[in-house]
Formats: sequence, C-alpha cells, structure tokens
Amino acid sequence: MARFTSSMLEQIRLINIASIIEPYVELRSKGRDLWGLCPFHNEKSPSFKVDSEKGFFKCFGCDAKGDGITFIMRRLGFSYQDAAIYLAEKYGINVEYDGKENIHSKDILSLHDEIQKISRKLFYTSAGEEARKYILDRSFNDDDFNEFGIGFLASDVNYSAVYKMFPKDILYNSGFFKESKYGATYARFFNRLMLPIKNITGSIAAFAGRSLDGSNPKYLNSAESSVFHKGYTLFNIDKAKDAMKQSRNVLIVEGYFDVMRLYKNGFKNSVAPMGTALTHEQIGLLKRYAEEITIIFDGDNAGEKAAFRSLERFAESGLFPKVVFLPQTDDPDSYILNYGIDNFKSLYDKREDLFINMIKRLVLSAKNDFNIKLSRYKSVKDMLLKIENLHIRDYYIEAAADIFGLKKENIQEELAANLYKKNVVINKSANKNLYLCEIDFAACLYHLPVDIIDELLTDMNLEMINNGEIRSILKKLLEFLPKISDTKDIMHELGSQFVELAMREIAEDNVYNEALKNKRQIELNYLKKRQNELIDLMRTTTDKTAQVSILQELNNLTKLIAGKNKDGE
Repeated sequence: MARFTSSMLEQIRLINIASIIEPYVELRSKGRDLWGLCPFHNEKSPSFKVDSEKGFFKCFGCDAKGDGITFIMRRLGFSYQDAAIYLAEKYGINVEYDGKENIHSKDILSLHDEIQKISRKLFYTSAGEEARKYILDRSFNDDDFNEFGIGFLASDVNYSAVYKMFPKDILYNSGFFKESKYGATYARFFNRLMLPIKNITGSIAAFAGRSLDGSNPKYLNSAESSVFHKGYTLFNIDKAKDAMKQSRNVLIVEGYFDVMRLYKNGFKNSVAPMGTALTHEQIGLLKRYAEEITIIFDGDNAGEKAAFRSLERFAESGLFPKVVFLPQTDDPDSYILNYGIDNFKSLYDKREDLFINMIKRLVLSAKNDFNIKLSRYKSVKDMLLKIENLHIRDYYIEAAADIFGLKKENIQEELAANLYKKNVVINKSANKNLYLCEIDFAACLYHLPVDIIDELLTDMNLEMINNGEIRSILKKLLEFLPKISDTKDIMHELGSQFVELAMREIAEDNVYNEALKNKRQIELNYLKKRQNELIDLMRTTTDKTAQVSILQELNNLTKLIAGKNKDGE
C-alpha cells in the first residue's frame, strides 16, 4: 500500500492527543499534564500520562507510549495504515498518499471515472436495453441504478478517447484493460452489467461485471492494482460506514445484489467481500466502525461450511460474529423478494452467536453418542485455543461446557495444559522450527547439479539465514562452486553437518521445486522479521523524518511480502 503524505500525517499530529484518548480514558489534570488509568493494563492508581503540548502519552506502569496514531493502533487493534485513516476521517482530514505511486493511483482512479461515464451512458441506450431489463426484472429501479452507479458495457465500446487520455501503463495497471499477444489493447469487460467497486472514501477502485449472455465467469472483477486489493476491499463500504457508525453493527452477505436488496430495504449497513473468504484486513476494517458483526448465509451445507470456516479468522481477530442462516434455496436478495422484508427482519432479530451456533450443531450431529460428542468437541477446543482474550475465552468455555455437558473446570485444565505445551515448544525451539526451511533448503542442494545450486545461491542474500551453521555451509559452498562438478567432491570441506543434511529426507519428488519453496520461505521470514522491527520502531520513534523513512520501507516490504506470498500460491 502507498504511504501517506507528510502533510496528512502532520495534520493528524496537530490534533490534540487528549481528544483522541479521552473517549477511552478518563483524564484528570495534574500540573500541565493529564493523568488516567492505563487502558493497556489493569491498575488502581493512575500511571498513564498524556502530554498535550508534545502530543504523546506514556504509561509508567507497562511502558506503553507513543502518539495519537500509536494509541489508536494499540487500543483498537488497527494497523498503522488503518489507524491513520480512522483519525483522518474522524477529524475531517483528507486521506492523501505520497510519491510516484500516488500519482499513478490518481491516474487509475481518473481512468475509472471515465469508464464509469461510458458505462452509465450505454446503460440508457438501446445497447443497454437487455441490461436494464435484467435489473428491472430483479425488482430494482432507477433510484437503485443511480445509488449504486449501475451501468453496461457492450462488446463494441469505442475506447479511443480513453486511450488518448491515459498512457498504456495506466491502462494495463488499472486491471481493466489488457494487452493482446499482438500488442492491441482490449477491455476485460464486455456484454456485462457493470457495478463500480468503491473504496472507503468513495473513489472507484475497481469494477464488477455480471455476465448477461451466459458466458463464464458469471461475475468478473477487475484485476488487482495499486488502488484495488480484494482482501482489503468490501462492496458498499463507502456508503455503509456511516450507517455502521450510527448503529455500531454491520451485515455481511455474499453477493452484490444481496447488498443492494438489503440497502434498498433499510439495511444500509450491509457489505460483501469480493467473492472470497473474509480476510483479517476486512475484519479489521469493519472493527473501525462496528461492534457487532452479523453474517447472513444460505442455510445449505455450503453456507454452513462457509460460516464455520470464517470462525477461525474472527477468533484470531478477537471478535465473534452473529449469524443468520436462511432457508436452503434462498440468499438475502431472493428471500426478501419471496417473503418480504418483515420476515427477514424477524430472522435477523433471532440472530445467534456463530461460535455457539457451531457448538450446538456439533452436539446435535453427535446424536447423543458420547464418543462422537468428544470427537466433535476437538474442533471446539482448537477454536478456544485461538482466543487470546481471557474474558472472551472464559465466556465460550462456559457455553461449550453447558452445551456439551462437560465440566467447565476440566475444559479449563485441558486448555491450560495445551497452551503450556505450545509455549514450551515455541520457547525451546523457536529458531529450529521457525527456520526449518533453512535446513531443508540446504539439504536440497546436495541432490542438485552444481549449475542449479549456483542459480539458487547467486542472487540470495545469505544474511537472511538465521542458523549460523547453515549460513557458514552455504558461504563455503558458494566459494567452492566454480572449482567443482559435484557437491560430493567437497563433503569433507563443508563439515559433518552437511553430511547430516545429505541424509535428510526431501518432502517432494521434485527437489528443485522443494528448494525454491524453502528459499521463498527463508526470504519471507526475513522480510516479516524486518517488518515487525519497523512496526516496533514506528511505535516509539518521534522523529518525523524517520517516520516517513520507516513508512516508505514498510510500504516496500508489504509489496515484497505480498509478491512472495503470491508466488507461493
């Protein structure tokens, strides 16, 4: 993601830090400073100091410290990016990005505005008649078309004016246009009903196109770009955020038309992911505005499985949603059309905690067989272990004990034993397990030709290797490569550990692929370690020049990590 402009960050830092903190901490004057009970640890006497003049807070009990952005990061669990945007929006500051990417991103957003004009114009011509009929038959009207900017793109759209306005790199990087093997530019969308996908500030970040001629895929989204990342984006977030602020809750549905139907019927706090499972980033985005999340799923097996799959991410985010399961053949759009909004509201009013619903269904599926019940309980235990907040964990332990008919104390003891074992393993073998990929990578090299080893090692920064012995072996190997035709020739030079590595079993039949996989993981470990170091540094540094530099490096690291993850898919 692009970094923020210095002027935007400066405006955020000019906000009186006391006004940022006071909604969460009762502050009292003592001299020129303000004091209160620290929100980050339990205490009876105030040790949390706020210096409004300098714009910083510090707790003398737990050593938490930083500026307004840091406070929001810690208090609300936001990333630096989310915390900055949250404060900018709250205090009416324009969200601005810096550097070359910002100019690039602005051009892509401008390009999307031009495409939207074309799409909206075509929707109301004879070419868009089929698209209008399709959407009218789904009981939407002109008000809905205008509210959501619905349009149409035919197969013979003339984009010549657009081609003149924007250079090719903008066209291709937008994710809307592609280049054919003959060098011609063409649009990825044609004969499709078009929906603009807007970011949180209301700019068009991407498009979704619904096929009208039966061609696949039925729905097509823009490719990812500098302004559009599926895992960070939610359909309708631009309009839903205000309703979420007022109600403090949000509805998550699967489809774009589900959102539109709910919005039309008063549930303006409705959003949908981009055809993928919810991500931690999307949950974090919703937590900015909502205290309660309700997921609406189809009542069939697929809907049930999708709901339970989402539980893990919610558990890790420290927030468990409510759930509504619709009849098997319906989604929110069809249910409201078939049974009316009042019946939907009745279902919504009976929404249930998703985790508790899962526990009940697991017990029901055991059919009173105690052994099967215990087997089902394992998945509940695994979920409980993911919950870090002790109060939330205790709440669900009590619920699980009651529904399964088990003793709460037994569950607590079992979880405590599991957590203890987990911590012992982590503490004992952090380097061994975390950097197992380094050992596996070195083991692969024994089985590969010298030229392939050279290819793998030449562009590799060996300082990424944490295991000192492995790093030493690889350095020696690089030194000897020009002089040998086989690694077996220098076994004695590389030491006894390389002999042990040579005897190690390789997980894959394709040793080269296994080596590449482990090399990628080594690089990822190094990048993530550096990323964490920079985040910690960002939380403590007060130097503005250093902050900008850190943000720039964090931005570059985020891109590199995303690229490595994508390569590994």
